[in-house]
Amino acid sequence: MFDSLKSLGQLGPLMAKAREMQTKMAEVQQKLGDIKTESSAAGGIITVTANGRMEIIELQFSPDAVRLEAPVLADLTRSAVNDALVNVRNRVQQEMQGVAGDMDLSGIQKMMGMPS
Repeated sequence: MFDSLKSLGQLGPLMAKAREMQTKMAEVQQKLGDIKTESSAAGGIITVTANGRMEIIELQFSPDAVRLEAPVLADLTRSAVNDALVNVRNRVQQEMQGVAGDMDLSGIQKMMGMPS
């Protein structure tokens, strides 16, 4: 019982760290529009740019795209879009991990009975 009360003494510093993490996460969320990745298909016939809000912000077709049949063009476009979204999702995840990575969460783990 007293061991549980000891861990409650760590609650204040943990709450401060949680507020700090929340502030950092809000900063990252504000920067999501600035995170951009680009993907292309068929040697650059199609180029897609996505941002950290998972929005396609640019879609370009080279003049050679008109030579492709519609189903092929559709498949290449879908591939480039999906690749751009995967790339930007990975970048956002790295940013979020960077925020959480410098936080010591061992106190929370101990309170929850998890090994740290």
